[in-house]
Amino acid sequence: MQTLKPFALLLPVLALVIWIAVGHALEPLRRLTSQVKARRVNALDDLTATQLPDEVQPLVLALNDLLGRLRAALERERAFMADAAHELRTPLTALHLQMGMLARASSEAERESAMGTLSAGVQRAIRLIEQMLALARQQPRAESPRVPVRLDELAREIVAELVPLADAGHIDLGVAAAQPATVAADNEALRTLLRNLVDNAVRYTPPGGRVDVTVENTASGPRLTVTDDGPGIPPDERTRVFDRFYRRAGTSPTGSGLGLAIVKAIADAHGASVTLGNGAEGKGLAVTVTFRAAPAATVGGPSPAPQPGFPAERAPSP
Repeated sequence: MQTLKPFALLLPVLALVIWIAVGHALEPLRRLTSQVKARRVNALDDLTATQLPDEVQPLVLALNDLLGRLRAALERERAFMADAAHELRTPLTALHLQMGMLARASSEAERESAMGTLSAGVQRAIRLIEQMLALARQQPRAESPRVPVRLDELAREIVAELVPLADAGHIDLGVAAAQPATVAADNEALRTLLRNLVDNAVRYTPPGGRVDVTVENTASGPRLTVTDDGPGIPPDERTRVFDRFYRRAGTSPTGSGLGLAIVKAIADAHGASVTLGNGAEGKGLAVTVTFRAAPAATVGGPSPAPQPGFPAERAPSP
């Protein structure tokens, strides 16, 4: 008992020292906790990582990285909403004016003309809203499921869907060549990408023109190319056309300036690259999307025969 008395006296002192030491060591964590609790919802600036234990600093750095990505996403959302509000104002104002013209029509001919103008304005507004929604869906978000997608089959399907649009404009649309090619992708996003490319090519190709879709395997990966013999894009503007709502001066027909922006967003999400070049014989435009090479196990077998209703493949343009 005499031997244990000093230990009994030292235990309270030792407990007090431990309490003070641990409290001092945890003080930075308490300050960090208070800093996080006091933050507003829209406060996304970095947390202070100074005077923290070495074991905690990686956590704070990871949180700062997350806050930075959230900040960038919110800035993109704000920019998109501002652009959308600006771009919607013009077509909605035009629709309002066209309704006034319809109400003031004094003859059947004027009424029919006003109705045609109003119908065309409504169609343009619908297309603008559809493309804005498509672009919003492709903004950075949670990773969507990736499944094997046959590019050659997809090309035939999209061309078959848009043949009526091409026929209405007297444009020769078809699949020039389609080698079996498989990519791991979001199937719906890839459909949107290809539909936008072909739709843009058909709309900007003059009557009697030609639009070719080509799918091929290369050393760098599957490659999708849409070529037309329309007006093309000057080299000094080829980087700007990927900006949202950008349209070249004097461009006809009217559009929203979102088609290539949607294509770029989808390609970026899939790690693919988009390049613009000249079409056949230096005329028109060729848009090439190059995907990363897929593992050998995912590459499909021989290309199936075209299904009924699909345009027959043809030889590439000379």
